[in-house]
Amino acid sequence: MEIRARSLSGSYPAPGGFGLALRRRAAVREVSFKVEAGEVVALVGKNGSGKSTTLRLLAGLLPADAGQALLGGVPAIRREARRRLGYLAEEDEFPSGLKVRDILRYAAVLAGYRGREARREAERAGEAVGLARWLAAPGAACSRGVRRRVSLAQALVGEPRALVLDEPLTGLDPEARTRSLAAIRSAADRGAAVIVSLHEAGAIESLADRLVVLADGAVAGRGPVAEFVSAGGTELSAAAGGEDWLAAALNGGGPEAP
Repeated sequence: MEIRARSLSGSYPAPGGFGLALRRRAAVREVSFKVEAGEVVALVGKNGSGKSTTLRLLAGLLPADAGQALLGGVPAIRREARRRLGYLAEEDEFPSGLKVRDILRYAAVLAGYRGREARREAERAGEAVGLARWLAAPGAACSRGVRRRVSLAQALVGEPRALVLDEPLTGLDPEARTRSLAAIRSAADRGAAVIVSLHEAGAIESLADRLVVLADGAVAGRGPVAEFVSAGGTELSAAAGGEDWLAAALNGGGPEAP
């Protein structure tokens, strides 16, 4: 299934006098792009550019002011669309005291698994991101990096046909980062459409097929990752300056203007 933003606009209430929300603040303005089945598209932009809002709109968690967010041609706000979606939010939130294995089993039950199948699916998703040693730990008490992997494992439960992921690498050590990138790529290789916000050039180059650049809530550039790297005049390396192409993309859009 594909993920599509079609002239998508969204806003939030803006506080007025005495704490009243008297107006709305536009966060996303007429954003359009498509993510094909089996493809990974990286969404990038400076802080406040509208990345998280765009992802919330695509996940059906925020109603659009105009335009459409579609999952497989179905409006994202519909339950039938969200049943095929794996979503990772910007923040990790788990019930206090609930163990990691139980968090993942609950996600498996919501995905339609029961009994042993739910346990096996929870273990599969946890193993994919390297959580085997933390399954008996309370999720809310884990480190930031472990909590991030639990959230990613939740999104991967049930092998959804669409993945909407907001900064999945936050707080991860190099080994966990590698495992998580591999798990996301594997989901795409099995046919999932993946849209993921990232801010590291190396992660984008190793994972994504295409790039969409946001600036001030609108699409400022888009195209294959390789074209952005070429336009930035540098190749991926461990040397200083290896992220120059991404800085150039954020400041100047990219190979293809909207």
